[in-house]
Amino acid sequence: MNLSANLYITAKGEDEIKRRVYKLDMKKRSLLILLARPQSIEYLTSKSVLPPQEFSATVNSLIQDGFIATGDSAAVFVPARPSSPATQPPEAGSTIHIEDDVVISEAKFLLTNFCVDSFGTDSQEFVDTIRSCKSVGDIRYHLSTIYAAAEMRCPAQIPTLQNVVREINATA
Repeated sequence: MNLSANLYITAKGEDEIKRRVYKLDMKKRSLLILLARPQSIEYLTSKSVLPPQEFSATVNSLIQDGFIATGDSAAVFVPARPSSPATQPPEAGSTIHIEDDVVISEAKFLLTNFCVDSFGTDSQEFVDTIRSCKSVGDIRYHLSTIYAAAEMRCPAQIPTLQNVVREINATA
C-alpha cells in the first residue's frame, strides 16, 4: 500500500470514539481520533507518536478488527514496501460495487432511503454524508461505511443494500 492511501474510520470505529463501546487501548483510540476525517497513512505517521513498527501493527489491527478501512477495500498496511501491492482479504460484499457512470442524484436518493429504513433515527449522520457526495468516488467511499454499519447493526438488511446497489448500477 502506498503512503498516500487514505484511511477512514468505520461505523464501528465511530462507536468506539463516541461511546467507548469496545474499550480500546489509548494507542488505538489515538489513531481513531486522528481519523475524524479520512487521512493518508503518511499524514497519520507524521502525527502519531508511535514507533513505525508499532504504528503499522496498530493500523493492521484496527483494519482487521473493522475499526478503520482504506479507500481500496481494506487493504492491509505494509510499511516496509509502500510501493508493493498490498494483501487484500476477500471483499465483504462482492456485489457492493458502484459503477463509474451511475446517476449520482439517484444513488444519493436510494442510499438515503436505505439508511432511513435500516437505521431509523440513527440515520441522520449517514444521510448528511450522502447529501455531501459530489462524485461517484464519494458515493463509493460512503457506501463502504454504510455497508459496515449495516453488517454491525442490521445484518438482515445486507441483501436489501445489495439490491439498492444493483438499482444504482442500473442507472449507468
